[in-house]
Amino acid sequence: MNRKTSFIALALVAMFACSTPAQAQWGGLLNKARKAAGIKTKQEKAQDAAQQRRDSVLKAAAAITPTIPQAAESGQPITIKWGDTPIGTWDPVKLEITFNQTYDEGEFAGQKVKYILDPATGKFTSLNGIPKGSISNDGTIESPNLGTIKLDTKTNEVSMDGEVIGSVTKLRASCYGTDFGQLEGHVSPLLVAYIFHGALISKNQVQGWKEAEVKRTEEAKARAAKEKEERAARQEAAKKEWAELNVTIEDGSFRTIGRIKSNGTIEDGSFRTIGRVRQDGTVEDGSYRTIGHIRSNGTIEDGSFRTIGRFDGRLFEDGSFRTVGRMSGSTVEDDSFRTIGRIKGTSNKTLLAACFYFFYFKAQAESKK
Repeated sequence: MNRKTSFIALALVAMFACSTPAQAQWGGLLNKARKAAGIKTKQEKAQDAAQQRRDSVLKAAAAITPTIPQAAESGQPITIKWGDTPIGTWDPVKLEITFNQTYDEGEFAGQKVKYILDPATGKFTSLNGIPKGSISNDGTIESPNLGTIKLDTKTNEVSMDGEVIGSVTKLRASCYGTDFGQLEGHVSPLLVAYIFHGALISKNQVQGWKEAEVKRTEEAKARAAKEKEERAARQEAAKKEWAELNVTIEDGSFRTIGRIKSNGTIEDGSFRTIGRVRQDGTVEDGSYRTIGHIRSNGTIEDGSFRTIGRFDGRLFEDGSFRTVGRMSGSTVEDDSFRTIGRIKGTSNKTLLAACFYFFYFKAQAESKK
């Protein structure tokens, strides 16, 4: 039985094995039978082909080493870009770099500028016979503009006069943190370093990018120092706030039912210490036993790390995301917008959440039992 006949037979068996006449059900059974027979749709075939192409490219790229390129048996010219602008091509078959600019004079006037690589020596020569530097398998690059530069074939860093000035991959080039060149196909990192660092940039450009990086680094340090200073100031302010807490919790009749005092000490309406709330959101009872957690993302947990609610600064929710309360100024409302109390003396989300869930919410839950 051929594959097509097998597929039809499987589809019929699947159809008669099911009692529902729904089109969706039939479609699902048809797909299962098709897959069982190993038959693929056009879309699946296209996806497989695309994946094979990607795998082929990755395999070819992995085989590339930072050495002098040798002539490929076949292949299309690869576009060379300065930033996002095409400026030429690299031909992996002819081993030629062709730039978009043309010769202004001489026998090649009007023709595009070309650098031709001798794969045996690593030397480049222009179309008009002028030497244009060379590359060596040890990473040494004789540059028309920068003189002798060096590619570290292990790290792909590019150095000039002993100082790292940039780096390359099989696709891109950068100088002092500025990405300035790319190719639309994988090639030897040695070739990338020659094209961009060796043939295209000047010492003035290198210096300009270096100064830009120094400026970025100094600005980043200044921002980091400022952020550190501001963070320390916030921490000091929070520490002071916690040391000077004077929060009052009232019920709907303006009767004080609790307080949060210095360093998070929680008192009941009779000034008896019944627990503490720490700056990190940990809530303890009078015996220092952890009975809850208030997370920075607004999640409220009990002592067993079970989520019992959430607070976003305005709405209180229970563990099922149902609104169980609201904050309106200092007024606390239930899910019916009825005033059930007030929290005075703080706008701190951690404290507001602690007050609600361990005074009002707990009391609501107890009253419903």
